Amino acid sequence: MAAAIESFEAWDPLESTAGADPGILISAQRREIANILRSYTGYYDLFAELLQNALDAVESRIAEGDLGSDAGKIWIEIDLRTQTVGVVDNGCAMTLQQVQQFLRPNFSFKSGPVTRGSKGVGATYLGYGFNKLLIASRLPSKTICGTIENGRTWVEDRTGTVARPKIVPTDLPVGAFADIKRGTCVTVQLKGDNIRPKNLSWYQANTADQWLALLRIMTPIGGIYINGNGTPKVTISLCVVDQDGKRTEATLKEPSYLYPHTLISRSGSMVEFLSTQQKKIANGQDAAKIPPKFTGLNGLWGQWTATQLVDNPVESFCPIRLSLDAEERLLAKVAGLSIYVYLAFSTDLWDNLNDVQLKLRKGLRVLRGGIQLATRHMPQGMTLTIPMTNNVGFQNLVHVIIHFDQAEPDLGRKGFQPEYVHLAEKIAVSATTAFRRRYALLRKPGVAKIFNDELKIEQWIKNQEQHEQTHGLTIKGKGLFLPTEELPIRSEPLVEQDVVALFNQMLSAGVIRGIQLISSSQYNQYDGLYRVNMQAPYEKYVYGSENPLGIEAEMFASEGSFVTKVKVLEYKYNLNGLIEELQSGEKDVNDIGLVVVWDMGEKWSEMFEVTCLLDPDLQHHRQIHGTTHRFVHSVSGSHAFEAIVLHDLVRYLSDPEAEVKRQRAIDESGDAN
Repeated sequence: MAAAIESFEAWDPLESTAGADPGILISAQRREIANILRSYTGYYDLFAELLQNALDAVESRIAEGDLGSDAGKIWIEIDLRTQTVGVVDNGCAMTLQQVQQFLRPNFSFKSGPVTRGSKGVGATYLGYGFNKLLIASRLPSKTICGTIENGRTWVEDRTGTVARPKIVPTDLPVGAFADIKRGTCVTVQLKGDNIRPKNLSWYQANTADQWLALLRIMTPIGGIYINGNGTPKVTISLCVVDQDGKRTEATLKEPSYLYPHTLISRSGSMVEFLSTQQKKIANGQDAAKIPPKFTGLNGLWGQWTATQLVDNPVESFCPIRLSLDAEERLLAKVAGLSIYVYLAFSTDLWDNLNDVQLKLRKGLRVLRGGIQLATRHMPQGMTLTIPMTNNVGFQNLVHVIIHFDQAEPDLGRKGFQPEYVHLAEKIAVSATTAFRRRYALLRKPGVAKIFNDELKIEQWIKNQEQHEQTHGLTIKGKGLFLPTEELPIRSEPLVEQDVVALFNQMLSAGVIRGIQLISSSQYNQYDGLYRVNMQAPYEKYVYGSENPLGIEAEMFASEGSFVTKVKVLEYKYNLNGLIEELQSGEKDVNDIGLVVVWDMGEKWSEMFEVTCLLDPDLQHHRQIHGTTHRFVHSVSGSHAFEAIVLHDLVRYLSDPEAEVKRQRAIDESGDAN
C-alpha cells in the first residue's frame, strides 16, 4: 500500500521566531549565506555535496539495522537537455520538521566521525547556490516533496526587489524515487547567473562511463579506503541523457576511487617488488636480477597506513623514509594519515589515460601528478603541486593521495588547515623521492623500452592500417585454389627465412586459420604485424576431432566477427634468439603478440613457463587457431605471448598421439630438447 502524502503549507526555511528586526535579520542571514557560497569554488562541489549526503543517509540507515549491509543504493541522473542533476538514495530519509530546517546555514542533523559532513553548510549551498532545488523525502508513513527557486538570485540581489524564496509543495518525482519505500531525492537544475558550474556541457562528458569516471575521481563515490577500513557495500547506478536524448547507463558496485594502477596496464606493486627482493636475498639469490614481472612497466604503486608509514616495520615493505620532527610524526598518527602513491613513467601516460582511455575533456588531466588530499574516505578539492626542489620533473609523474581520518577542510570545500597541508607536502616529497630511486632501476636500458618507442610502434601500426585501407590486396576466386593435401616445401627449415616460408604456406593451406598478415616490413627490431580476424561461419575455427588446432566454441558466443587489434609478429629459427634479445632489452615482451619459430631451444625457461596447447587436456587455453604453445612469465604467471612452434606442429600433424605423449614427457622433465 502506497504511503500517504503529507500536506503542508508553504514556509520560509530561514524564518526565525527571535524578536530581531526582520529586515536586519534577513540581511544578516543573506550575508551569512553569501559567505558560505564563496567558500565553494570548485566545479565538482555540486556533485560532491549531493553524493556525500546520499552516502551518509544510506550508511545511517544501514547502521540502524533497517537496511541490509549490501542493500544500500544510490541513483544518479544527469540530464544534459534540462541541465539537471538528481540523486536518489534509499537511506534514512527526513521528517517534515527536518526538511523544513535542513537549508538553514550552520544547521546539521549529522554527527560523529562516520559522517562525511556535519558543518551544516552543504545543504545551504545546494539551496541557495543555485536557482532551483527539489527535495523529496519518504518515510514508511509519510512522503513530502517541495521545491525552492531563485535562491542564488535572492542572495545576489542588491536592489531589494527579489523576495526571499520559500519551499513550496511539488508533485512527487518519477523514476527511482517512486520505487523506494524509504529514502530521499534531491534534484538541482542549473539556471540563472553566478552559479558554478553554469551548465553541464563544460565537462564535455556525454556518456555514463565518462561521467562515472569524473565522479569517481572528484566526488565521494570515489571512496578512498587505504587505512584498512572496508569499502561500504553501496551500489551506485548512473544514468546520463545527452543533448539528443540518448540514454546511457553505468553501475558501480561500491564507492571506490579510480586508482591509476587499476587503469594503466603494466603497473607493478612496490610492496610486491620489495618483498620479492627480500626473499631473493634471504635465499642467497642475486637481487640485482630483476624478475620479468617488474620490467617493462608503465608505473609503480603502493599504499600504506600511518603506522606503516611512520613506524616503518619491516613487513610493511614501505620504501618511504620520512624526515619529520616529533610533532609532525605525532600529527600524522593522530590524524590517522594514510598514503597511496603511483609513479607513472611518462606524463604521456596521464594524457593517454585522460584523453583516450577515459575519453574525458582533452587537456584537463583530471587524474594527474600531484597531491590529492582526502578525508572521511573522499577526495577533497583539486590536486596540489608536489613541492620538489630536486628532480622537479617528477612532481608531474607522481600521483599521491594523502588521507586524513580525523582532519577535515574549512568551511565548504575550501581547504585543509595549513599544518595538515604542510605535513602532506613533506610526506609527498619523501614518497616521490623513494619511488624515483626505483625509476631508473626498472626502466634502465637493457630492461625495458622507453615510452616513446611504444608510441613509435603505435604509429607504425597506424601507418600500416592506413596502407591496408588505401592499397588493400585481396586474392580470391572460385577454382583458383586447389588443395593438394600437402605443402610445397620439401625440407625442414635451416634458417629464419625458411620458417617464414613454411608458416605462410600453412596459412595459405588453411592449416592455421584466421591470421591476417598486415605487414612483413621490419620496423626497427620487429618483424611484422598481424591481426586475428575470424568471420562466421565459425565452425572452421572450433576445436573438434576434425579440427584439433581449433579453439573453444564459447569464444564465439556473441554475434558478429571476431577481430583483434593489430599486434606485433616475431619470427625466429628458435626461441633462443628471442630470449637473448628480451634479456638484453633490444626487444620488449610486452610489445609482442605472436611468435613463430621452428623449435623451442633451451633458454626460454630462464624467463617463462610454457603450456603446450597440442595436449587435448590443455587446448582450452588456445586463443588463436593453430597456436601450439602459450608462454607466461615465470614469476608473475601473467600472459607473455602466443607461439607457433612449427617443429612440434609438424610432428603433431604426422602423429598426434606420439607428439602429445612427447609433450607430456617434456612437461614432466622440463627439457624441450
